[in-house]
Amino acid sequence: MNKYDLSNENLKIEGIYDFENHKTFCRYPEYVLKAQPRLYEVCKKCAGVRLRFRTDSKKIGVELHLANQCIDVGMSYVQVNTAFAFVGPYTSSKYVSMATGKEAYKDNIIRSEFSNDGMNDITVFFPQLPSVEDVFIYLEDNSSLESPTPHKIELPFVFYGSSITQQGHASAFVSYTSLLSRFFDADLYNFGASGNAQGEPEMAEYLGKINKSIFFYDYDHNAPTIEHLKNTHESFFRRFREFDPDTPVIMTSRPADDTPQTAERVEIVRATYENALQGGDKNVYFVDGRTLFGDVDPSLCTTDRTHPNALGHYMMAKSLEKLIHEEKILL
Repeated sequence: MNKYDLSNENLKIEGIYDFENHKTFCRYPEYVLKAQPRLYEVCKKCAGVRLRFRTDSKKIGVELHLANQCIDVGMSYVQVNTAFAFVGPYTSSKYVSMATGKEAYKDNIIRSEFSNDGMNDITVFFPQLPSVEDVFIYLEDNSSLESPTPHKIELPFVFYGSSITQQGHASAFVSYTSLLSRFFDADLYNFGASGNAQGEPEMAEYLGKINKSIFFYDYDHNAPTIEHLKNTHESFFRRFREFDPDTPVIMTSRPADDTPQTAERVEIVRATYENALQGGDKNVYFVDGRTLFGDVDPSLCTTDRTHPNALGHYMMAKSLEKLIHEEKILL
């Protein structure tokens, strides 16, 4: 089989803004990291990152070199440190294989080999917590390698939020961010930062400069106090709007949380939304996070009463999908 690396122009890394120029698996730019050094903790975790290409090779091998291995209290060791391969059109692709490591990942290399029938798009969802150093694919001799089918929606979805946004406690491909990307056939940039997204003005500026189709704004869980949320939520949004006055913004409060602070936090987020409307902003939408699991018992939707499990992420994605359709946000 022939071995290909990312120098091949048909192998596309998605989920990292400006990857083509920087060739680094880091989700944040250097100037933001310098201003907010605590984001170094999560900058190279590959939430939302995917490898995509097209091939007619009957056998396909995928190999990722990890810089480290991670543990998460809400997921199994294998689930955290595994890449997941899908075959077929992005919105209806089928899960075919998981790239794992032998001998408990002692060599920090995860691999998978799977079958393919005909010319198909291939999508590999990176593990969301380990840092990735290099990627290779293996295709049969005389097979074709092409760029992936372009997404139906030209501009990506951009997400900013907590560990939930960063795909916490669910496999990479079933997080609500990845599901929304697949529902609508759009690229995604995931700027979730577990414990660290706290309404930084530098992030507001950076995210405002990215061309996107929708901005999903949720960092309620990471605001350490109600006062912090009150002091940063609307100011972040206003800073973002200085650089992006038109993109639809969907702002949500924390999902299915029922602590004494919940109602007050919801009203802080709602106030940002209502003030935007009163100021003439017609492209802003509010979701009370307590409704994101729909009619499903919330106790079935989380691992720890905070982080959604696979069912919780799916219900969040379906709730947001419904909002986008009903409000005709993408029209």
